[in-house]
Formats: sequence, C-alpha cells, structure tokens
Amino acid sequence: MKTGTEALSSRLLSEPLPDSLILPSGAAWPQSRSDVAKHPQLELLGTRRGAPIEHRLEKIVADARRRDVPDVTILLIAEALNVAQFPEYIINRLRQMADKLEIVFFARAQSAALLSFVAHRVQSWTSPKYIRPVYAGILKGTRKRFYYDVYASRWSGGDHTLTILPYFEDDHLTDGLMKRFALHTGIKVPATNKTYRANASLGKEQLERLGELKQRLFRFRSNPALEKLAARFYFTARRRIQNEVQGSRWALNAEQTREIVERYRESNARFKKLLGSQSRRDMWKRWFAELEPNPKK
Repeated sequence: MKTGTEALSSRLLSEPLPDSLILPSGAAWPQSRSDVAKHPQLELLGTRRGAPIEHRLEKIVADARRRDVPDVTILLIAEALNVAQFPEYIINRLRQMADKLEIVFFARAQSAALLSFVAHRVQSWTSPKYIRPVYAGILKGTRKRFYYDVYASRWSGGDHTLTILPYFEDDHLTDGLMKRFALHTGIKVPATNKTYRANASLGKEQLERLGELKQRLFRFRSNPALEKLAARFYFTARRRIQNEVQGSRWALNAEQTREIVERYRESNARFKKLLGSQSRRDMWKRWFAELEPNPKK
C-alpha cells in the first residue's frame, strides 16, 4: 500500500486499453470505483476464500488466449501481498496459468510510506482503529509493512522475474514512477490528462477533522442500521473536505524520521545486499541516500 498502485491503475484506465493489455475490470473483476481497478486480493490464493479469485483469473487468462494479438499482458495490481500466507502457491499458480510471470514492486522510503499509510487509514471508514493523524499511531499495526528485504526474499525465484523499482517523493511532479514502470515492463502508461483522477491529498488540519468525526461516529458502529447511516454521513463529509483546497501537509520532524529510519535500518541493509549490483545504479544510490533525515545543525 501507498506506493503508487492506485495511481498506476487510474492512469492505465484513463484511456481505452489496447488488445495486448488486460487490466481486470467490469464483470471480470467488480470495481469499487469506475476509474480505479479494484485490487484483486491475490493474497487469498491458496486459501478457501481464494477459490473464486482463481476461477476469475482462469477466465481472464482464457480471454487473453483468444485475443488475435501475438502477446497479451495481464496486469494484476495488488496491495496486500505482504500478508499473504502462501506466496509459493501464488507464484506457482500464476506461473501455471501464464506463459511468463513477472512480479514488480515499488519501494518507497518507510518514513513517507508509513505517514501516507496512516493518513489513508484516517480517511478510510473501514479502519476505525486509526482515528487521528498523530505520530504515536505511525508504527501501530505495521509489523509486516514496508520490510523490503522480506518482500524481495518472499517473491523471488528462478522461474519468474522479480523487478524492484524505487519510489521517490517527487515522482508525482516528474512522473518518474510511471516512466520507470513503463521502461522496465514495456507497458505503455498514458500521459496525465483531464480524465485522470488521483487520490485526494489532504492537509493535516483536514485529516484531524476527519479523525475527530470518525471518533464521534464510532459508537454507532455496533448497530448495523445506524452504522450505515453514520457511514453515509461520513462519506458526504469526507467528499466535502476532499474538495477543499489542500491545507499544510502532515510532516514528520527530523527526530521522528530518524526513529523510523532506525527501525528499518537492518532491513534496508539486507535489502541493499539483495539488490546486488543494482544498488550501485544511480536511482538506487539516490533512494538509499534519501532515507536519512537531514542532519542536526
């Protein structure tokens, strides 16, 4: 989560897809929003709840093989693979369905990813535990998140390709992440246009108002009928706040950033080692250099 997945799916769906690319949507994959591909819950493969998902994937693959183009790419944009119980099963099953499998993940500096993760939870009605945007909530519930050495180890293998791309905080200005994805995968990403809808970014004061509103509405969650009314009221208020001019962003100070850097230091050292010669490329040199907070003056 919070590494550009929804932005990527939004951009790809901003224009009609070519016959050579399938991004599960519509009847093949029920959508939560018309402009965003719903994440296909690949983490459930290998469990009882994953059986319907496998059947959907089999139909998507069958459709790809019927298309009158030489090579068809099926792009599955997933978020929760960090908590998947059976990564080997997922890899093997996808490998059995397709002629070639490539796994790509984006690595974003943990201090920024965690901040965005909590801000997302503040805005999400389905996440009542993350009520306010405060630093004390940054590291709660993140035991398995953003440990990139673990991701690389779990999803590597000899019978498929694992591509790891860095995410930089200025990518939304330079379009860098989309360009790197297109370059390394060969999938053309449409340029930004008026139909492209990005995630709403809120200022800290706006996040605080939403958090306080969720806290006031929390007592209604135990009653199904009242919970629906409360949710409807919350979504209306959130939409109004999202349409406001963005206020000052929520940011961490140097001490807070340093604490997060220390938490992930050993993991990032192992991650750098797993990257091997790639870690000496300019983009990865920049990524590791930007992990550290500004030194105290």
